[in-house]
Amino acid sequence: MAKVYTGKDGVLRVNDVDQLKVTTWSLQAEVDMLETTTLADDDRSYVPGVRSFSGSATLLYYQDNASRNDAATLIKAVATTGTQSTTPIALTLRLRDGASFKDIKLNAFVSSASYGANVGEVVSAQISFRGTGALTTVTI
Repeated sequence: MAKVYTGKDGVLRVNDVDQLKVTTWSLQAEVDMLETTTLADDDRSYVPGVRSFSGSATLLYYQDNASRNDAATLIKAVATTGTQSTTPIALTLRLRDGASFKDIKLNAFVSSASYGANVGEVVSAQISFRGTGALTTVTI
C-alpha cells in the first residue's frame, strides 16, 4: 500500500534536537545556469553552475516546563550570524514513516526571523535560512 505523507509526518530538527512546535517548513534548491552561447550560435545554450539552498519555517512561540523556547533560540541566531558566530546550525528536514525517516540535512545560517502577536492567534515566529555548502544527507 502506498504511503501518503502529510504535515503531521514533518519534523524540523536544529542541531539534532526536534523543534516541537513547528507548523511549517520548506526548502528550495536552485542551480545557477551559466550561459555558453557564442556569437555564431542561433540558440542559447547553458551548463549547470553553482547550487544553493534556502528555506523557511514557522514555529510557535511558547515556553515549556524546561524553560526552553525553540523559536527564541532561532531568533537569537540572527543576532549572532555574521558577527559573533561563524558556525552554522545543523538543520534536518524530516518526514517520519513509522520508525524510519526520510531526511534532508544541511548546514545553514538563519538569515532572518520575525515574530509578532495578533488577537485570537498563537504567537509564532517565521525563520528564513540559507544553506552553506552541499546537502550533508539526502534520504528522500
